[in-house]
Amino acid sequence: MEGDIEVLEKAIQNLEAIGEKDDDLSHQDLYKNWGKYGSQEERRKELLETQKSNRQNKVDKLRGLINVVKQEKTFKPSNKVSYRPNIYVAGFHKTPQTYSNVLMLSEWLIEKPSDFETNWYIAPCPKAMRLLVIAFHGNTKCFTKYGHFKFECCTSLPGGNPKSSGNCVLDCFYDKESNTMYVLDLLAWNNQPMTDGETEFRQFWMQTHLNDISAIKKISNFNKVIFKLLPMIPCTKENLNNLFSKFPPCDDLDFPALDGLLFYHRQAHYFAGQTPLVGWLFPYMVNEVLGQDITVSSEYLAGTPEDYTNQTDFISRFEEKLKQRSRRSINNSSMETENVESEENTESDKKVDSMESEVTRIDPRNK
Repeated sequence: MEGDIEVLEKAIQNLEAIGEKDDDLSHQDLYKNWGKYGSQEERRKELLETQKSNRQNKVDKLRGLINVVKQEKTFKPSNKVSYRPNIYVAGFHKTPQTYSNVLMLSEWLIEKPSDFETNWYIAPCPKAMRLLVIAFHGNTKCFTKYGHFKFECCTSLPGGNPKSSGNCVLDCFYDKESNTMYVLDLLAWNNQPMTDGETEFRQFWMQTHLNDISAIKKISNFNKVIFKLLPMIPCTKENLNNLFSKFPPCDDLDFPALDGLLFYHRQAHYFAGQTPLVGWLFPYMVNEVLGQDITVSSEYLAGTPEDYTNQTDFISRFEEKLKQRSRRSINNSSMETENVESEENTESDKKVDSMESEVTRIDPRNK
């Protein structure tokens, strides 16, 4: 037990986030004021240099994980899960979220990187919920980007069921209808913390180790969720044309639907929070940002909003809509807290899930 805790602690201490100044800036601010804060290209170079020159100077975004691990009761099955949102809702007080701000999130990809074909990967993303998956001490627990507990079950990941030892922390998309977990990235695996490893290494480790566990590919008594690896494809012109010439892009993965595209820098470490080393595009933005020499099937363009003119305008209107929804959610939550203090916790859970689902649906930064 102590050894496992030390391993997770090393993984936690190896997380790094962008500076606090970047945390205070919205994507709209970064987009409209790129000359003031530096272009994405400049910020990527600075961030990569920081990785090389000071690998041990990390911002601990996962400190709460170790606290929860030490409280073994959190990883024991229970009929009622302790659920404390980080917002004011009826029946709850505002408390820090143990698992919030753990996942690595993208920025809008607003310019084609100069090293795009040599140092970048593309990952098609399904329309599904982004989850932090933690397998430890004989159980597997799943948390949203905001640190909210979603569900627990047995899995065949290391430490994910009573007959398995070790530990594992994954970054995934979960599709409830097919009960499938699409694995995007890796934070820790048994005695190997992965957050200080580059994207290329983390992907290699997942491909070699997850593929060796055949039990995660089917439902059984000790594996209640199917796991599938999302592909990370080098961004060569040939690969992109091949990817966008067929729809859906991943026939073997049984996507519920394609949501968008993530772009990972080959050398990026796993950061907690938003980073310019991970970019996001909707399919109908590909030609505008990456060039007209990429042939995109008309089926990808079918999802283009009717009022879409260009990416700049879209981001501006998108951010404004997000702010309005956020303000309404906060106001509604405050009113419910003042007027309905006696409501059952289960009803509050439903409200939080509903609000969170709406934000997740409209905000690609969850990717």
